[in-house]
Amino acid sequence: MQISKISEQFAVSPQIGYNDVKAAADAGYTCIINCRPEGEETSQPLSKALLKAAKKAGLHYHHIPFKPGRATAEDRARFAAALEQSGGPVLAFCRSGMRARALHKSITKGPGFFARLFGRA
Repeated sequence: MQISKISEQFAVSPQIGYNDVKAAADAGYTCIINCRPEGEETSQPLSKALLKAAKKAGLHYHHIPFKPGRATAEDRARFAAALEQSGGPVLAFCRSGMRARALHKSITKGPGFFARLFGRA
């Protein structure tokens, strides 16, 4: 698992696997946010299975799927709520980590950044 730490409270990663969930808990993360739609690639783990692994590891888990460049205001609000409810450091992932990073940046830099990033008002 390749984790890119953005801040003390937030990091991103490319797709994680079941064993990575426990590793994330052991590393001090309290919450995992999955930004990938189900079936985006045939080899990716199912969100239900990752949720089960997260519960077993004592982590909060949120599935906020969106396609690259197509995050909505609702996705942004759900992501912000997940961050607020995390109770500690959050690890968010997608295929490469970039869409999770962009969504986080859109929240921390404000809606103007979000509009410029995704070409929407």
